[in-house]
Amino acid sequence: MPMKPFDSKVCKMMLVSRMVLEEDHQKAACEGDLANYMDHCPWWLQPRDNTTNNWMDLDCKMTETIALVRCIGAKYFLIPDDAAMVERAEAVEKVLFSVMNSMVYLINKICFAANNPEKFFDPVYANQRFSKKFVSFAKKLEPLLEGPFIMGDTLPIHADYLLYACLYDLRVFLPAPFEGSDYPKITNFMDKFYTYRSPIRRWFASEESKTGEYIRPPVPHIMTLLDR
Repeated sequence: MPMKPFDSKVCKMMLVSRMVLEEDHQKAACEGDLANYMDHCPWWLQPRDNTTNNWMDLDCKMTETIALVRCIGAKYFLIPDDAAMVERAEAVEKVLFSVMNSMVYLINKICFAANNPEKFFDPVYANQRFSKKFVSFAKKLEPLLEGPFIMGDTLPIHADYLLYACLYDLRVFLPAPFEGSDYPKITNFMDKFYTYRSPIRRWFASEESKTGEYIRPPVPHIMTLLDR
């Protein structure tokens, strides 16, 4: 069953930033123009046929979230006009798709390894393993940030909202890289986006913004993904 737009924390953040503040107005948008958000799914995430699952995205959360963010971006004029910036935004999407699904794969590989019959999860070991993935991810992401946002010191575009959501979830799982100075563009992005002087401040002041993950919990269960 595809994700419902109103159930997406990313969707609600973006709607509040567009001054769609009341719950009934948000529901109307989600049940109206945003209902067919998968029409905005990029070609590189579309299945080859109705039976093909993307093994990198078994629960389809990243595929659906990227499509939903693009749909909201199209409705509320958050997609840039410049072709080079559109290409850069897509490059960011691809990097995020890879790292978010690598996190899921690595976590569950640890939980369900053959030498772990009790399916014990060791967060310290998981963080150590994933920290290597994060280094590779950061090296790919930082050159794509003009600074502080993807397009530079200007209005955030649709992909900036996706980027913040993914980085937030990654920080929950692996806080260390966000606490130092190794990745200045990433930490600057997180700070500037959170403090950006726009209606999005209403979102960050809400209780809803402070609870739960934006896309995935830090320890998703592989069997839940396979049951999709």
